[in-house]
Amino acid sequence: MKSLIRQRLEAIVKELYGFVPEAYNLEVPREKAHGDYATNIAFLLAKNLKRKPDDIAQEIANKLSDAYLQAQALRGFINFKFKEELLKEEFVKLLENPQLYFFEKVKEPLYMMVEFVSANPTGPLHVGHGRGAVVGDVLARILERFGHKVVREYYINDAGYQVYLLGLSVLYRYYELYGKEDLQLKEVFEREGYRGEYIKELAREVKELYGSSLLEKDKEEAIDFLREFATKKLLEEIKATLQEFGVFFDSWVSEKGLHQEGLVEEVLKELERRCYIYEQEGALWFKSSTFGDDKDRVVRRSDGTYTYFAGDIAYHYHKYRRGFQKVINLWGSDHHGYEKRLMASLKALGIPEDWLVVEFVQMVKIFKEGQEVRMSKRTGDFVSLQELLQEVGKDAVRFVFLTKTSDTPLDFDIDLVKKKSSENPVFYVQYAHARIRGVFREVKERYGIDADSSDLRPYIRELDSQEDIELIKKCLFLKDVYEGVLDSFSPHLITYSLIELAKDFHHYYNHHRVMVEDKKVMLSRLTLFKGVELTLKTAFEILGISAPERM
Repeated sequence: MKSLIRQRLEAIVKELYGFVPEAYNLEVPREKAHGDYATNIAFLLAKNLKRKPDDIAQEIANKLSDAYLQAQALRGFINFKFKEELLKEEFVKLLENPQLYFFEKVKEPLYMMVEFVSANPTGPLHVGHGRGAVVGDVLARILERFGHKVVREYYINDAGYQVYLLGLSVLYRYYELYGKEDLQLKEVFEREGYRGEYIKELAREVKELYGSSLLEKDKEEAIDFLREFATKKLLEEIKATLQEFGVFFDSWVSEKGLHQEGLVEEVLKELERRCYIYEQEGALWFKSSTFGDDKDRVVRRSDGTYTYFAGDIAYHYHKYRRGFQKVINLWGSDHHGYEKRLMASLKALGIPEDWLVVEFVQMVKIFKEGQEVRMSKRTGDFVSLQELLQEVGKDAVRFVFLTKTSDTPLDFDIDLVKKKSSENPVFYVQYAHARIRGVFREVKERYGIDADSSDLRPYIRELDSQEDIELIKKCLFLKDVYEGVLDSFSPHLITYSLIELAKDFHHYYNHHRVMVEDKKVMLSRLTLFKGVELTLKTAFEILGISAPERM
């Protein structure tokens, strides 16, 4: 709906003044009485034209008002209100093809990558990973609906010290099963090792499969073997959890593989050729301070091992060479300080600044019976995504994870999402769909009218009450919400709008009967309900949650 205003507004502004300001706003006014949208374009024009914003706003408003749109100048702003005729025409388009209506293909589709989750395969996924998973998945779905070609990628951090510690931790628990003690191993394990129950499970599985054979192996050789074994097993578990969560990846890239293929050495040589690498005290350093970082960063230590940063530079250079025109990274909030150095490395390699977008995902706190749940028996120090899925189900987890912007912390109340009441946002929204389906079943049974196959479009003209029109608007304006997600990468906008739509629908349902004697009224309300149903169902597909027939 926004695009209809933009097209008209920009055509008239160009006609009147010869140019259109670039950064004008078009937003929903704070006060509902001021209309559907408002713009500050007159203030921006006033600076160039050296005229009063009020006069410019009035000139534009006079030209804009027509049979479909009402424009009004107010203190330099221009307020817009859609007329019923236009709203009903747009509602017909929604009924005919919701996918086509809500998702108008972009003129220049891009080859894009969304890289998300990418958790170290050193343990089960925690709820923070789950939040990143659903945000990344919904972003990818939105991008695809608008016509972009999207690759979902998971970067496997299977090289370096953390996976070494994984192998060491499993070996320590394996030795315990045989009563073998290694003081050096014990010291490292107690200081830095992984202590969850899942490590003991892995050790028991190793004993079952390989018996005591690892007792005879060299310790470092055994750690290396168990690192490979445990990484593979945990990665299988991660994939299974993501599948249950409705999240799938097109590509899995191994950090270890980048090293084996020589890509890390290759990218560092390229940086050296560009004079951004120097040696100091036996280590190799990248001149990240040249690009605004607070200091230079080590890429190869004095012992000859590469840092995680070196691997990340190679990984992103690898992404760029694969032809992606835009890449979105979803990182945990603990990576905030890491963005600047990575962006510096991309600049040094000549990669455009807007090629990579980094979005941060804050942690999730789980509450039950009013108390924060800090850990689980299996992981030892955090609540796993798998446990939360088992407790409340996929739909609840996905929806609630999207109820706030991803860069702010989120509290997840288990007791709340189990309630069958308006307090539970997931239930509240899905119940709206179930109620509509219930009405359709009853109407078909009583009157033989099939709302799913009947052509209800002619009855839209009978919808004329203020509540009819407001509900139509709530459906149509989801189009603007999706476009907003496309521009801002903020999928929480969808859940917020759905809660508002459900609120208006439930109010309408409680105050307006569908099955009435006046057949025209009944059919018009069925038409309205059909539009709401299609709007909800389309949104549920994007969010990856079910559209229940009964609740």
